[in-house]
Amino acid sequence: MQIAVDFCQPFTLDHSNIRGRFARLGPTVQTIIGQHSYPPLANHLLGEIIGLAVLLSSALKYEGLFTLQTSSDGPIGMMVVDVDSDGNIRACARVDEDRLSTMIAAEDGGEDALRGQVHKLMGHGHIAFTVDQGGDHERYQGIVSLEGDTLAECAEAYFRQSEQIEASFKLDVHQGEQANDWWVGGLFLQRLPASASGDAATPEEAEKITEDWNRSKILMASATENELVDISLSAHDLIWRLFHDEEPRVFDQTALQFKCRCSRQKIEGALVSYPLEELLDMREPDSGEVAVSCQFCNTRYGFNEADLRALKSGDDA
Repeated sequence: MQIAVDFCQPFTLDHSNIRGRFARLGPTVQTIIGQHSYPPLANHLLGEIIGLAVLLSSALKYEGLFTLQTSSDGPIGMMVVDVDSDGNIRACARVDEDRLSTMIAAEDGGEDALRGQVHKLMGHGHIAFTVDQGGDHERYQGIVSLEGDTLAECAEAYFRQSEQIEASFKLDVHQGEQANDWWVGGLFLQRLPASASGDAATPEEAEKITEDWNRSKILMASATENELVDISLSAHDLIWRLFHDEEPRVFDQTALQFKCRCSRQKIEGALVSYPLEELLDMREPDSGEVAVSCQFCNTRYGFNEADLRALKSGDDA
């Protein structure tokens, strides 16, 4: 049996009334990172937020687009990940490389000491969760401050503060020997309500719920980085290895892949709103084109004078 590489695997721990997700990504993350030239620390953090976005989006029922975005005042001032309901992912970041280099040089231990230190690399800011299903559906957004050493801790704080739900994450990002050989593995556990009726749990039930939750978190924490990213270890085998006493039950996997939503047609739709004279003034001296590059995939779309005149001619018609 061929083992899937980029996927998200839902499961439940029936003994403990907990639902979970396990995600592993390789080629998807490698493609995204390979389209940019971010420093390794930024790539590590970008891999982490991609894994987090996949785990969070998989816990929602939506048809459309889930976006996880950070905005802050640190050297890594912005990261954004889109995950659509078909499993297509794209991501990018904004990095002040001079500030980041200065920070690395001043840090005892250099890059290794900074890896995973969200409060230093990203500074003060927030992380936003957005679900956009389009049409008449109301757009949902949740925001939480960037407080914690890792993005996982920030997400856990969001669930506690905004959803009143206990959630726990384990995310590992692994870089191989090659520059763009990045792998991400992650686990997400979410405690379900004590009863479908919503009745308050008895003291005995509450004690058992707490014990089950704490035990499951300990089991999740025991997963090693190698286990999370090892493609020879299937999702079913990993979940059974960690949680066999919790009566795990697995469901259908979701396949994941990189796919950008940019297109020449979308760029034309943005350019057509400008007057022709302004568009002609926007042309690059060397190429004679108006050049627009997608911030996610770095695809360049060029429009020469004939393209621009045809675009405006069609708009006038």
